[in-house]
Amino acid sequence: MTTVYIADTGVFVRCGGPDKDKFQRLRRTLQQAGVSLRIPQRVYEELGGDPAAEGYPSGNIPYPDGFEEGWIIVADELDYANPLVSTVMDDARRVIANETDRDEDIIEKADTALVGLAAQVLDTGQADHVVLLTTDKPAGRAAKMLLPQYGFSDHIEFRYVSVEYLETITPDEFR
Repeated sequence: MTTVYIADTGVFVRCGGPDKDKFQRLRRTLQQAGVSLRIPQRVYEELGGDPAAEGYPSGNIPYPDGFEEGWIIVADELDYANPLVSTVMDDARRVIANETDRDEDIIEKADTALVGLAAQVLDTGQADHVVLLTTDKPAGRAAKMLLPQYGFSDHIEFRYVSVEYLETITPDEFR
């Protein structure tokens, strides 16, 4: 079984801090397990990877090392022409808006991009299983609720990335 791990901006923000110990632990864990984190283009922009993207608070996180070392990979652009991808993203926006009692128009595109990327990876056969690593519980729950409706039951897992998770993460969780 092929598993793809998809991460959001919050994972890297939560890893940050003055000593960056959590970032280094995540790095070592993924390298020891021999896996990479895929991030949607929107997350790449939020991390400061796109100079046109304006001042995100995560711009000081040492993510460039992850790209150079290969344990962070920017995923292919989302294929909005694929009806599954666009529908899942629209549905995710509605679910997140309802769960957080916010207007759909203010739901961050990076949140729905996580769910869209999971759908795309599964739909194109790039993986049999997707694990979402996110600090965004509504987005994770949206993926767990929606993807089974499109034929991907038991193909999606959501792991909430708390500080405690990052402090105890081991390579075995990725094997």
